[in-house]
Amino acid sequence: MSKRNKELESEVFNWIFQVLGEPAPKGEFEDVLRDGVVLCNLMNKLTPGCIKKIQTKGTNFQLMENIQRFQAAAKNYGVPQEEIFQTADLFERRNIPQVVLSLFALGRITQKHPEFTGPSLGPKMADKNERTFTDAQLRAHEGELNLQMGYNKGASQSGHGGFGNTPDYVKTCFKKDPEFINCSTHSVQSLFDAIPKGEPAFGLEPLDPLKVPKIKILQGGGGPVTVNASLTNVTVVGFGKMQVLYNSVDPVTYDFLTKLRLERLRIDGLYELLGRILVIPLRGKGSCWFDAKNIDIVAKSDVTLVKRDGFHFYNVTAIHVKFGIGGLKLHMGNLFDGIKALEDSTNAYLNANWRPVAESLNPILSKTIEDIMLDILKKMFDNIPADYFIGDIED
Repeated sequence: MSKRNKELESEVFNWIFQVLGEPAPKGEFEDVLRDGVVLCNLMNKLTPGCIKKIQTKGTNFQLMENIQRFQAAAKNYGVPQEEIFQTADLFERRNIPQVVLSLFALGRITQKHPEFTGPSLGPKMADKNERTFTDAQLRAHEGELNLQMGYNKGASQSGHGGFGNTPDYVKTCFKKDPEFINCSTHSVQSLFDAIPKGEPAFGLEPLDPLKVPKIKILQGGGGPVTVNASLTNVTVVGFGKMQVLYNSVDPVTYDFLTKLRLERLRIDGLYELLGRILVIPLRGKGSCWFDAKNIDIVAKSDVTLVKRDGFHFYNVTAIHVKFGIGGLKLHMGNLFDGIKALEDSTNAYLNANWRPVAESLNPILSKTIEDIMLDILKKMFDNIPADYFIGDIED
């Protein structure tokens, strides 16, 4: 069980009674909330009439039913199931910190309800800043993203003066072909299959593992994540097994729309961090790893064509990513100056609540994927002519 934080308990406690419009009673946090009556009244304040029966006295079983009614109402209100505490956490006082975190989650969700005009709890949620794709573009794929961040591994602009025949692993497609999208999808897949270990003939560095000297992360403002961090000596494993599910090229602008899947992406490195994720303050410096699975990505690449040495080249100027993630595990060593108990409990909490953690980190993860993919595509297409991929490019 995590260590109790009286400051957070007091913040939650006062918020509850501010919403109820009542003075906060004296007594221990868990004693006041244990019978579930206050929690049921809270949900009825947020959603009038959502809990019709509240047991003000009775057997332990009847009082526990109050907690269960609160849990069901909180879930209907929008609190993710994995963030809702267990009945025994409160009634048997098994895990009061989890009760506090659940109530913070409820306070966070109130910000999604415009009808709620009461006091806020915790940091203000970041405004959604989705990039818009058409239904045809997304092909029923869903995801989120956003953020500000830097990635400082620049792409080579050296060029390659002596281009020969089209490599065996690149299939040339033609825009006028009715099967152009299918051909383009297979062509890009063949490319990713062939070059995970690098391609010296075209000046391409290894793709898997991918070495990144430094990633700087900065996210401030009023969102659920406030982070000032850096990753150095980063190794990314997994891009070599990229599955290309769909790739289309705009016949006029040559922008790409690509649907990808990664079964696993692991990032190892050294981190330095000061910030807050959800309600957890974080401070540390040491080694870390992040292991994500079942990542579905939709990427729109902004492209211009340039001509050099008699060939056309794709100049990828930006990438916009939407993605979904099926699982996340992570570990950060030497948190809180190496206080082992705090380090272990924090890592355990972040892993147990990976889904809301991943949602909170979505802007950072999106920007990381965008910048890494931009670097990969710049290197790739700066050295391989676009004419190798499309045989009927017009000036």
